Amino acid sequence: MDNIVPSFVALIADDNKPILVYVPHNEAEDVNKVLQYNTFANIALDYFDSQLFQWSTLENHFAIKSLFDVEGVSVYGMLIKPTGLKIIIGFDTLKLKSDEKKVNSVFEMVKRIYIRVKCNPLMDAADLSNDKLVENLESKFDQWLSTCHLPKKTTTVEDDTKGVVMEGDQSQTELVK
Repeated sequence: MDNIVPSFVALIADDNKPILVYVPHNEAEDVNKVLQYNTFANIALDYFDSQLFQWSTLENHFAIKSLFDVEGVSVYGMLIKPTGLKIIIGFDTLKLKSDEKKVNSVFEMVKRIYIRVKCNPLMDAADLSNDKLVENLESKFDQWLSTCHLPKKTTTVEDDTKGVVMEGDQSQTELVK
């Protein structure tokens, strides 16, 4: 199966303070990788402020930009203008093979998970430290990525999106509830 799994996911608030830089468990033990991904997320912030990138968005379409490709990691970014949220995701360049549909699918899933966790009515609004938000996001990302590795998971989509978890997939629907 040909699932695309991000090397890291960074969520940055509108004031450029990181909410979370998530590194999947298979690489989280390697301190050098974690530092590398944190650095990439920091570098990506410069692209959001650059005049070279037009972060125009339509009402239902958020622009995903390829920011840079360095040390075998392709880094993409998305700006959600109404909230100022910046989503930065890095992928292994060799595994990615410039598949835009898979990249879009990963961004949509990350955005969906963030919205569901952030808008959870059971979360304590008085928790100003965001510790609970980070804990819940990490938990949901762990669940999502663990489903990406299930060997028996099948999708019924066209060949160009083979291996991408699509909207109709019940395991993903349950994950974000």
